[in-house]
Amino acid sequence: MDLKNCTAVLFVKDALKARDFYVDLLGMTIVMNNGDQNFMFKEGFAIWQIMEQNIIPQKLGMDKISDANLPSRFELCFETGELDTIYQKLKSNDVIFLHEINTELWGQRTIRFYDNGGHLIEVGEAMPIFLRRIYEEEGHNLEATSRRTFTPVEALQQILGI
Repeated sequence: MDLKNCTAVLFVKDALKARDFYVDLLGMTIVMNNGDQNFMFKEGFAIWQIMEQNIIPQKLGMDKISDANLPSRFELCFETGELDTIYQKLKSNDVIFLHEINTELWGQRTIRFYDNGGHLIEVGEAMPIFLRRIYEEEGHNLEATSRRTFTPVEALQQILGI
């Protein structure tokens, strides 16, 4: 199994407010801003403002990811170049899924499932894989790819080597 880039993701109600807390109060450094909805920090974690149309609140309920007293407010997030293989392995081992293969609003294919302790885990296509696919679907147009994936043009250029 080829899982890479583990990221702890905190689900937040207001990404900008959370960003200010982590940057201004704790001195964290933003390494990627995806449309002021998701921020990745140099320190090794991310904050995501989950939109209601996202599959996570559709499956869990928005109240389950916004209630500070409940445990469903974070996940371990991995990337892979072998999503379909990993999915089949998990499926054949009777893993409980939050959802099976899903295409996210930004174009990345993901699965979410629970470990044997009930913790939520995401495995998604590696960024270069899904960004390249969207870039090709958008006729090699960086601006259109940026709008569709919520990824800044500069980040796309770096990730895609353009």
